[in-house]
Amino acid sequence: MFHLLQTFMAVYEEQNFTHAAQKRFISQPTVSLHIQKLEELTNTTLFLRNGRNKAVPTESADLLYVRAKQMDSLWEASLNDLEQLRGKTRTAYTIGASQTIGVYMLPQVLPQLHAHFPNYDFIVTIANSTAIFHNVETHDYQVGLVESPIIAPTVTREVFAYDSLVLAGDMKSELWLLRETGSGIRAYTDQFFQQENIIPQQKIEIASNEAILQLLEQGTGKTLLSDLSVRDFPYETPSTPITRPLYQISNHAFPTDDVQIKLLDLLQQTFR
Repeated sequence: MFHLLQTFMAVYEEQNFTHAAQKRFISQPTVSLHIQKLEELTNTTLFLRNGRNKAVPTESADLLYVRAKQMDSLWEASLNDLEQLRGKTRTAYTIGASQTIGVYMLPQVLPQLHAHFPNYDFIVTIANSTAIFHNVETHDYQVGLVESPIIAPTVTREVFAYDSLVLAGDMKSELWLLRETGSGIRAYTDQFFQQENIIPQQKIEIASNEAILQLLEQGTGKTLLSDLSVRDFPYETPSTPITRPLYQISNHAFPTDDVQIKLLDLLQQTFR
């Protein structure tokens, strides 16, 4: 059964039978056979064939993918536990953080977290909030730290701090510097535009806080950003102050672990 699910996850991620076969190091007919067997077992259609090798996931596939990723993650955790029983002492632990939190907040608590869990190898990925929610849903990240008000049925959220947003840069400029859709700050920027009836006439979209800060320091454009990231450029508080909650998120299908508990405690102590 597990090998069928591994093939299914490869097809789901690649949405292509040929690419899935290459990823799994098996033949394309074997991939097709695995998917056929899984569809028979689940009594549902998992993929719509679109063209020779294209595979479009159905709603059933969306559901099964999340469950399969959860099982895969639990299997990996079980293997780690067995290795510890055999004397292995180190454990990999994945944390996803959105850019403001990952750059300005997480480094202040990571040394203390490491001191409490010296046998853990922490793997930190900085991405936008939408990507982090997805990877927490599939348990690729064991814990996430996000700025976006996104909700998901399998994700538990807890506020650890609040963040204020400011208008920064050349206020007379018509050029708005925007983060990409899916980022926490972009969601709040879009809300701000609606509230203030702003339709940007000029804009540059960049999937990097650092690149936006560099442009602001050069005197180019303006943006909405966290007051944590303010540097040597002009800024002001919006006429209606914007405060946003910052969340620690985890997948409630998995038990809350000691690292999640300690990380939340450290963040709340440091930033509240």
